[in-house]
Amino acid sequence: MRRAAITAAGALALLSLAGCTPLMAGYSLDAYRNATSLKPEVMAMVDRSAGPWAANADAVAALTIKLEAAYEFSAGMAQNEISTAQWRVLKDPNGGLYGGFVRTWREQGTTGEFYRTEKKAQLGEAFDYIICLEVNKKEPARCKPPVSAGGGA
Repeated sequence: MRRAAITAAGALALLSLAGCTPLMAGYSLDAYRNATSLKPEVMAMVDRSAGPWAANADAVAALTIKLEAAYEFSAGMAQNEISTAQWRVLKDPNGGLYGGFVRTWREQGTTGEFYRTEKKAQLGEAFDYIICLEVNKKEPARCKPPVSAGGGA
């Protein structure tokens, strides 16, 4: 009887600890800085896509590494699946955001003004969503999901 009471008390203690486990990662200033610093760098790179791919390939590679690092940072945080998924969508070379932009620029050599304008709007929404997700970990706010992530030239 005493053993059952101790076992029940132990189980109850474990359940109460599990109940205190956060459902999402805590706020990270580094994660916030990653998103807020990469957003203007990506926007500037979209502007540079008016010029030839070959002249910018090294700069694109360097920026892509920074995005990969931000993704890996996010993926390494426990209970950070939503933010990590957004970084994954952003960098996907088969998607319509940064990865797709890089693919399009590389394949076409340059991009047109309409494409750049639309891509900057899409990327801006995507980064704003990632930033909002991180801010929400500190103080609740309503995040507007990106409306469009379509590809195309």
